Amino acid sequence: MVIHTFGDSHSSNGWDSNIEKHHLGPILAYSLGKEKLNRCNISNYNIKNGDTIIFCFGEIDCRCHVHKHINQTFTYENIIDDIILNYFETIKLNVTVSQLNFKNVCVYNVVPPVKNPIKFYDAFGIEPFPHLGSCEERKKYTLYFNKKLKEKCLENNYIFF
Repeated sequence: MVIHTFGDSHSSNGWDSNIEKHHLGPILAYSLGKEKLNRCNISNYNIKNGDTIIFCFGEIDCRCHVHKHINQTFTYENIIDDIILNYFETIKLNVTVSQLNFKNVCVYNVVPPVKNPIKFYDAFGIEPFPHLGSCEERKKYTLYFNKKLKEKCLENNYIFF
């Protein structure tokens, strides 16, 4: 049994060296959900029956994109609900199209936002990643995003962590 991760940088950083990492670039859960198999088709990878797959998307959405789409008509909850719905359609499509029996299908949580991005990046001497909204707003987006991920995982019998 092999464990495979698919996603943004969180699919490649922090995992054991025995895990097959498939870093697809700085891809949004939104983009994955809209472009479906054109953005990520796990059938293109060396996955076998009994393997575990882990999808790792959403951090960039919460850090940079949810905030800019909020208006009088759409709340952050509306925006995230739409992203999650399409994201899970793509996960289910990947599971179906692959025609494999997976040991586990997993969805990785969106990691907590950095409390003070400027101090964090200065401390490590790196360029700050773009972010929109206050720390508190990004925290709300992340908590809600993870709540919805967990609900959808339960609904689809996937593992949320």
